[in-house]
This record gives sequence, C-alpha cells and structure tokens, in this order.
Amino acid sequence: MPLGTPARRMPIPEDVRDFLGDLLGKPVSVSKKPASDLSEIDPEEEKWVTGLYVNDKNTLIGACVAELKLAANAGAALAMISDQVAKEAVAAGELGENLRDNFYEVVNIVSALLNGPSVPHLRLTEMVDGIPDDVIELSKRAAGNKRYDVTIVGYEGGTLGLIGV
Repeated sequence: MPLGTPARRMPIPEDVRDFLGDLLGKPVSVSKKPASDLSEIDPEEEKWVTGLYVNDKNTLIGACVAELKLAANAGAALAMISDQVAKEAVAAGELGENLRDNFYEVVNIVSALLNGPSVPHLRLTEMVDGIPDDVIELSKRAAGNKRYDVTIVGYEGGTLGLIGV
C-alpha cells in the first residue's frame, strides 16, 4: 500500500450484526473471534466458501470467507427457507444451487461493509468453494483481517471472515 493511502476500515461486530440482521430479516448476534491463520484450515475437516473482491483493475484486494455451515444458513435465512434445507447442505458438504445463489447475494451486499470514500472500491467477482491460496496470502499481508462468530436466530451460525487491503 503506498504511503499516505488510508487503511480500509474493518467493521466492528455491532456493524456486522446490524447489517446482517437487516439483510436477513432475523435477529443476529455477532461477536469478535481471533483472526486465525487460514493456511491451517484442513479442507478435509472444515468446509468453507469464499467470495473474492477485486478493485477496478481486477486485482484481488479483499475476501469474505465463511464456514459452509454459516453460508448455508445465511442463504436459507435470506429466502426464508427451512433450516432443515441448510442442515442437509451441510451434511452433504456443499451448497445447493439455491443456497449458493442466496449466499452469493449476501456476500455481494456485505462488500458494502468494506467500501468507503477514502479506500479503493472493491466488488465481488465470484464465489468459490474452499479458501484459495491467493486469499490465504492476502490474509497474511492485509491490514484488515477480522473474524466474527455469527448466530442467526432460528438457524445455525458459524464463522465469517472479512479481509481487505
């Protein structure tokens, strides 16, 4: 980051709570978690979904990482789908098309939490299964790297991570 470039403001848990609560139409609780080393996550043990955020030059400058459990449940809550559908997706180890599309919308809208007037605009380009190596590298050098424990009333929750340079 060039000298004099302001750091990206990372949202506090209350901002994430209010934002997701309004978006999902459900009460949500959010607490801060310690930022863990993403390279230590075993993809055989834990399933994750990652939204990739780029700048106007299509350079990766941010990401939204979520445990599959949170992605399935937030996707279900967004469309008022039964929590049982989310549980089935978690048991299967992957989001179905409907939950994937819904969570893509959540990740797209969450980008607003990372944008601001004094930092380069970021936008969602794609959502992928797992945590790509370039996101792991980004997390090691990013000024903004936060993890949140998210619980959605009536649904299960999980970990949400936001990364931004």
